[in-house]
Amino acid sequence: MIASGGGPAARGPRGAEAIHTAVLDLLAADGYARLTVEGVARRSGVNKTTLYRWWPSKPALVAATFRHAIARDLPVPDTGSLRGDLVALVRSKTAFFADGPGRLAADVLAHTGADTELARLADELLGQHCAHVTEVTGRAVARGELAGPVDDMLLADLLLGPVWLRAVVTHRRMSTADADALVDTLLAGLRR
Repeated sequence: MIASGGGPAARGPRGAEAIHTAVLDLLAADGYARLTVEGVARRSGVNKTTLYRWWPSKPALVAATFRHAIARDLPVPDTGSLRGDLVALVRSKTAFFADGPGRLAADVLAHTGADTELARLADELLGQHCAHVTEVTGRAVARGELAGPVDDMLLADLLLGPVWLRAVVTHRRMSTADADALVDTLLAGLRR
């Protein structure tokens, strides 16, 4: 699970949901470069000093918003089978990047070269995805669906790569049939 950053973030300030909603709305409307903490304060109705108390910078605030969205929108699936879990994982990430907060990630992550907080966020996003895959494959090994451990980082990359490519580069949505085919292709390789 991604650790919350920028303050005692397990709790968050009063109005945290409104703050995170304001950040996502402003990112969608104006992009990362034009987002300001002052604008978030106005839109959320939360005092600017409260925002700075919890998140000392715009990157910290945006990172906290993505952590919040991921924790809320991307739980680790547990369908009872490896295939079911991987399909559910691909479908949830597809929805997150196509229709959810993840659709804004490309704009935000384009600024990682200039900001270490955003670079850490990118690393955390990938680490969280790998942790989800590790949990899924660990359960599959325990159930006897996999003969032994797999390279979870490679599997995570192979699962997320097509989702990210379609959401960010080609802007073609991955259908449920595409998600099924992707997982079936990867499972055929894993089970050899």
